[in-house]
Amino acid sequence: MNGAKALPGVKDAFHNFVLVNILYVVSCALTLGFVFPLQSMLLGSSLLDIGLLYLPHGVRVLAFYFFGWQAIFYLLPASYLFLALSNSAGTDLDIMTPVVSMIACYLGYKAATFIPLFRNRALSPGLWKFLIFSGASSSLANGIALSFLQHQGAELLSVIGYMIGDVFGLCACFVILMYLFRFARLLAKAHDA
Repeated sequence: MNGAKALPGVKDAFHNFVLVNILYVVSCALTLGFVFPLQSMLLGSSLLDIGLLYLPHGVRVLAFYFFGWQAIFYLLPASYLFLALSNSAGTDLDIMTPVVSMIACYLGYKAATFIPLFRNRALSPGLWKFLIFSGASSSLANGIALSFLQHQGAELLSVIGYMIGDVFGLCACFVILMYLFRFARLLAKAHDA
């Protein structure tokens, strides 16, 4: 069931806000603490502002799926924290990057919902196809918007870099979640036994 249809109460909105921010911060910490240093070692620092495995994109896509447009506001505080940490690590990202990125990602996500094949987005075995497609769509919009913001034009290499990082990050996020859920089920079975 898509939670974006009904506005949550204040208590639910606060819980959603905290949950999304914690997940976004954890994914950002993994990206800054592991992915960016590894990427910098392997590729040099010239591509440091484009993460080739950008885990927070998976959190963004899931937040848009469950919370709709409200996810923009849920994600902004952690996005600004990530911006500050990224800039202190050597990147030079524009102050408007989080806002532009969230709006572009949401518009790309919404564009994916208009594809007739993906109209029924309820929790089902085929949901992952919609999430991957909507993640790619939102990544394309994000890449174009950020390329214009950071390079004053949609540079093809920049857009492709953003798309690769976002889609690989989305897939990696799904794999991590899949194993976390399996581990949680094993713990629950062990506790019940």
